Amino acid sequence: MKKALLFLLLGTAVFVSCSKDDDSTPAVKTKAEMIVNTWEVQTGSVGLGSATPINGYTKGGSANLLDMSKFRMQFKTGGDFVQTSLEGVSTTGKWALSDNDTKLTLTTAALPAPDVWNITTLTETNFDFGRTIAGNSTAAGDLYWKNLIDTYGKPVGITSANGVTIAVKTVPVK
Repeated sequence: MKKALLFLLLGTAVFVSCSKDDDSTPAVKTKAEMIVNTWEVQTGSVGLGSATPINGYTKGGSANLLDMSKFRMQFKTGGDFVQTSLEGVSTTGKWALSDNDTKLTLTTAALPAPDVWNITTLTETNFDFGRTIAGNSTAAGDLYWKNLIDTYGKPVGITSANGVTIAVKTVPVK
Protein backbone atom coordinates (compact mmCIF):
# COMPACT_ATOMS: atom_id res chain seq x y z
CA MET A 1 0.00 0.00 0.00
CA LYS A 2 2.84 2.37 0.85
CA LYS A 3 4.41 1.71 -2.57
CA ALA A 4 1.12 2.43 -4.35
CA LEU A 5 0.75 5.71 -2.46
CA LEU A 6 4.38 6.63 -3.22
CA PHE A 7 3.88 5.94 -6.96
CA LEU A 8 0.66 8.01 -6.92
CA LEU A 9 2.42 10.99 -5.30
CA LEU A 10 5.41 10.71 -7.66
CA GLY A 11 3.10 10.47 -10.67
CA THR A 12 1.15 13.55 -9.52
CA ALA A 13 4.36 15.50 -8.93
CA VAL A 14 5.69 14.60 -12.39
CA PHE A 15 2.34 15.47 -14.03
CA VAL A 16 2.08 18.84 -12.26
CA SER A 17 5.70 19.76 -12.93
CA CYS A 18 5.28 18.99 -16.63
CA SER A 19 2.05 20.96 -17.08
CA LYS A 20 2.06 24.02 -19.32
CA ASP A 21 3.09 27.21 -17.53
CA ASP A 22 0.70 30.14 -17.73
CA ASP A 23 2.80 32.74 -19.59
CA SER A 24 -0.21 34.53 -21.07
CA THR A 25 0.19 37.58 -18.81
CA PRO A 26 2.31 40.14 -20.67
CA ALA A 27 5.07 41.93 -18.80
CA VAL A 28 4.14 45.42 -17.64
CA LYS A 29 5.93 48.01 -19.78
CA THR A 30 7.84 50.85 -18.21
CA LYS A 31 7.12 54.46 -19.20
CA ALA A 32 10.44 54.52 -21.05
CA GLU A 33 9.25 51.54 -23.12
CA MET A 34 5.78 53.02 -23.71
CA ILE A 35 7.10 56.33 -25.04
CA VAL A 36 9.13 54.55 -27.76
CA ASN A 37 6.81 55.20 -30.68
CA THR A 38 5.89 57.86 -33.23
CA TRP A 39 3.21 60.17 -31.84
CA GLU A 40 0.86 62.59 -33.65
CA VAL A 41 -1.18 65.42 -32.16
CA GLN A 42 -4.89 64.90 -31.55
CA THR A 43 -5.50 68.20 -29.74
CA GLY A 44 -3.46 71.18 -28.67
CA SER A 45 -4.70 73.94 -26.37
CA VAL A 46 -3.31 77.14 -24.94
CA GLY A 47 -4.45 78.87 -21.77
CA LEU A 48 -3.59 82.54 -21.49
CA GLY A 49 -3.20 83.89 -17.98
CA SER A 50 -6.19 82.78 -15.91
CA ALA A 51 -8.52 82.50 -18.93
CA THR A 52 -10.08 79.21 -19.95
CA PRO A 53 -7.75 77.40 -22.37
CA ILE A 54 -8.61 77.72 -26.05
CA ASN A 55 -8.35 74.81 -28.41
CA GLY A 56 -5.79 75.67 -31.06
CA TYR A 57 -5.85 72.38 -32.92
CA THR A 58 -8.03 69.30 -33.27
CA LYS A 59 -6.99 66.62 -35.75
CA GLY A 60 -9.37 66.78 -38.70
CA GLY A 61 -10.90 70.05 -37.44
CA SER A 62 -11.83 72.82 -39.86
CA ALA A 63 -11.46 75.81 -37.53
CA ASN A 64 -7.93 75.22 -36.22
CA LEU A 65 -5.89 78.27 -35.21
CA LEU A 66 -2.72 76.33 -35.99
CA ASP A 67 -2.09 73.43 -38.37
CA MET A 68 -0.34 70.70 -36.40
CA SER A 69 -1.11 67.90 -38.87
CA LYS A 70 2.56 67.49 -39.86
CA PHE A 71 3.90 67.60 -36.30
CA ARG A 72 5.31 64.26 -35.12
CA MET A 73 7.51 63.09 -32.27
CA GLN A 74 9.35 59.82 -32.76
CA PHE A 75 11.02 58.50 -29.61
CA LYS A 76 13.59 55.76 -30.09
CA THR A 77 15.09 53.25 -27.67
CA GLY A 78 18.32 54.61 -26.24
CA GLY A 79 17.18 58.23 -25.89
CA ASP A 80 17.23 59.54 -29.48
CA PHE A 81 14.21 61.29 -30.99
CA VAL A 82 13.11 62.88 -34.24
CA GLN A 83 10.68 65.79 -34.15
CA THR A 84 8.87 66.88 -37.29
CA SER A 85 7.88 70.55 -37.03
CA LEU A 86 4.64 72.27 -38.02
CA GLU A 87 6.27 72.95 -41.40
CA GLY A 88 7.31 69.30 -41.85
CA VAL A 89 11.02 69.85 -41.11
CA SER A 90 12.73 67.14 -39.03
CA THR A 91 15.08 67.82 -36.12
CA THR A 92 16.94 65.22 -34.08
CA GLY A 93 17.83 65.26 -30.43
CA LYS A 94 17.86 63.39 -27.16
CA TRP A 95 15.03 62.60 -24.75
CA ALA A 96 15.00 61.57 -21.08
CA LEU A 97 12.37 60.90 -18.45
CA SER A 98 12.86 62.18 -14.90
CA ASP A 99 11.04 62.84 -11.62
CA ASN A 100 9.54 59.35 -11.43
CA ASP A 101 8.64 59.47 -15.15
CA THR A 102 6.50 62.62 -14.76
CA LYS A 103 8.81 64.92 -16.74
CA LEU A 104 10.16 64.68 -20.27
CA THR A 105 13.29 66.60 -21.22
CA LEU A 106 14.08 67.19 -24.88
CA THR A 107 17.48 68.46 -25.99
CA THR A 108 18.14 69.59 -29.57
CA ALA A 109 20.48 71.96 -31.35
CA ALA A 110 17.39 73.97 -32.40
CA LEU A 111 16.44 74.90 -28.83
CA PRO A 112 18.54 77.23 -26.70
CA ALA A 113 18.11 75.07 -23.57
CA PRO A 114 16.70 71.68 -22.61
CA ASP A 115 12.92 71.70 -23.08
CA VAL A 116 11.10 70.23 -20.04
CA TRP A 117 7.47 69.07 -20.24
CA ASN A 118 5.14 67.64 -17.59
CA ILE A 119 3.70 64.25 -18.56
CA THR A 120 0.01 64.03 -17.67
CA THR A 121 -0.70 60.66 -19.33
CA LEU A 122 1.63 58.06 -20.82
CA THR A 123 0.22 54.71 -21.89
CA GLU A 124 0.69 52.64 -25.02
CA THR A 125 -2.23 54.50 -26.63
CA ASN A 126 -2.00 58.05 -25.22
CA PHE A 127 0.82 60.45 -24.52
CA ASP A 128 -0.38 63.77 -23.11
CA PHE A 129 1.98 66.48 -21.93
CA GLY A 130 2.06 70.17 -21.13
CA ARG A 131 3.76 73.03 -19.38
CA THR A 132 2.99 76.28 -17.61
CA ILE A 133 5.05 79.37 -18.39
CA ALA A 134 4.95 82.49 -16.25
CA GLY A 135 4.38 85.73 -18.16
CA ASN A 136 7.62 87.17 -16.76
CA SER A 137 9.72 84.03 -17.34
CA THR A 138 13.11 84.61 -18.92
CA ALA A 139 14.15 80.94 -18.98
CA ALA A 140 15.55 80.08 -22.41
CA GLY A 141 13.18 77.13 -22.96
CA ASP A 142 10.17 79.24 -21.94
CA LEU A 143 11.19 82.18 -24.15
CA TYR A 144 11.20 79.87 -27.18
CA TRP A 145 7.57 78.87 -26.56
CA LYS A 146 6.46 82.40 -25.59
CA ASN A 147 7.91 83.69 -28.86
CA LEU A 148 6.18 80.94 -30.83
CA ILE A 149 2.83 81.69 -29.17
CA ASP A 150 3.22 85.44 -29.64
CA THR A 151 4.20 85.01 -33.32
CA TYR A 152 1.33 82.67 -34.24
CA GLY A 153 -1.15 84.33 -31.88
CA LYS A 154 -0.58 87.95 -32.87
CA PRO A 155 -3.03 87.91 -35.81
CA VAL A 156 -5.84 86.81 -33.46
CA GLY A 157 -4.81 88.88 -30.41
CA ILE A 158 -3.10 86.09 -28.43
CA THR A 159 -0.13 87.05 -26.27
CA SER A 160 1.91 85.24 -23.61
CA ALA A 161 2.36 88.36 -21.47
CA ASN A 162 0.15 87.08 -18.61
CA GLY A 163 1.51 83.53 -18.69
CA VAL A 164 0.67 80.49 -20.75
CA THR A 165 -0.45 76.93 -20.19
CA ILE A 166 0.15 74.52 -23.08
CA ALA A 167 -1.55 71.10 -23.23
CA VAL A 168 -0.96 68.55 -26.01
CA LYS A 169 -2.70 65.19 -26.44
CA THR A 170 -1.11 62.67 -28.80
CA VAL A 171 -1.69 59.11 -30.03
CA PRO A 172 0.56 56.69 -31.90
CA VAL A 173 0.70 57.17 -35.67
CA LYS A 174 -1.11 54.32 -37.37
